[in-house]
Amino acid sequence: MARQAVKEADVSFGELTDKNIGLLRKLNGALYPVIYQDKFYKDVLTYGEWAQYVYMRDVLIGAYCCRMEGNREDGVKLYILTIGVLEPYRRLGIGDRMLTYILAKVSAQFEIKEVYLHVQLGNDAALAFYQKQDFCVDSVVPDYYKNIEPTGATLLRKSVNQP
Repeated sequence: MARQAVKEADVSFGELTDKNIGLLRKLNGALYPVIYQDKFYKDVLTYGEWAQYVYMRDVLIGAYCCRMEGNREDGVKLYILTIGVLEPYRRLGIGDRMLTYILAKVSAQFEIKEVYLHVQLGNDAALAFYQKQDFCVDSVVPDYYKNIEPTGATLLRKSVNQP
């Protein structure tokens, strides 16, 4: 039986703060095979609207963390570090809603010309998810990950705010 998408009103976004950053640590531990170091969590606190929790009916179910890179002269890019939803809440359209939310923020900031990310080789579901959102495969990066198998990653890019 197909899972029914949740209503837009049921999904909300919330701020990461130094008081609740421990929740992100626990969430990431449940979502990813990578163990993020303390520096990641310290840096994420400086990303403002580009790093937020995702709630469904006030229950924490996911998060996204993105980083602005570059400058106006060379081109501003947004790097998606993480975007994830806990397993029981997947295939309900929440990931789509998260990415749409991020891309809407990007479209309001005309200096951002590209959004990009890495997907671990073998994560075909994630690869298909981003390709469905018009991300294009740029290259395969061997040995991108250091302590997990497979170590390679697919680099995906999406041009935005182009004339």
